[in-house]
Amino acid sequence: MKTNFTFRSLSENEREQAVHFIEYREIECTALMEELLSGAENLFVLENNQNKKFCALFYIRNESTLLHFIPFLTEEKNPDYNFSLEQLKEIRELVTKFILSKKIFCVYGEHFGTEYIKAILTSNGKDLIAANDYILMRNDLTSEIFSGDIRVKDNWKNLNVRKCSLEDSSNLMELERGYRNEEISVLEHRESDMVIQFVLNKALSAQIIFGAYIFDKGKLRAVAKAATNGRGKNFYQIGGVYCDKDFRNNGIANYVMQHLLRFIKAEGKKANLFVKVKNEPAKKLYANLGFVPVGKYQISYFQK
Repeated sequence: MKTNFTFRSLSENEREQAVHFIEYREIECTALMEELLSGAENLFVLENNQNKKFCALFYIRNESTLLHFIPFLTEEKNPDYNFSLEQLKEIRELVTKFILSKKIFCVYGEHFGTEYIKAILTSNGKDLIAANDYILMRNDLTSEIFSGDIRVKDNWKNLNVRKCSLEDSSNLMELERGYRNEEISVLEHRESDMVIQFVLNKALSAQIIFGAYIFDKGKLRAVAKAATNGRGKNFYQIGGVYCDKDFRNNGIANYVMQHLLRFIKAEGKKANLFVKVKNEPAKKLYANLGFVPVGKYQISYFQK
């Protein structure tokens, strides 16, 4: 039987082609772009057999998290995706077969793509634990905010803000635990300190993290942090922004973010992030720093 599409592993000599395939919408899949650029394995492509063009790209992280780029879901006017109902049915069957062969716990990415995968999983008996909706925001870092030195407010003067390294791991642990427990953990899947420490150390090695420190009772204490969680070709994605509850409402997160954003600008990149729809304080913080909404994002969690 003749098939219109092939679902297969991405070969090493196709990596540059895949980068070009997602680059025009990299803001929606910065973490996926990072994996492509880093040489990661476990990348899979849906290919049109007629013109040999890619139609979708997937990555399996840590054997349980699915990152995706599925442009035909939102580009109805693109001639490359002018698929018939029969072709769309064939694609869904191929994607379903692939997804059900994996033990997916988390689906992470652009809203419509995540909804597409979520529908496949739930219709095949996978229990949905939670679906978190986010606003995707963009910052080209052209605002005059970033043209000069940071204006330091009086309540910031006792803070030491700097780029962190692995040596800061123990100091940042409390902030990382707070962030993950408040923003990431879902129901019974609360992470152990061992897992949190591992994730933090990996981020300190691969990402950019700025921390704000004070001396408290003779000891150095981290009170806020801002980080990247994806370093793509044109965009750095920000995540892990968190301030100790005792130091909130003082603009400290803004101060740390300004340091991180200046670093990103110096790298010649743009910034993006996603923020929970109902997180009004965070939305206000990011808007004040020049971020503008550009789309929707979703992270869905499933029973293991």
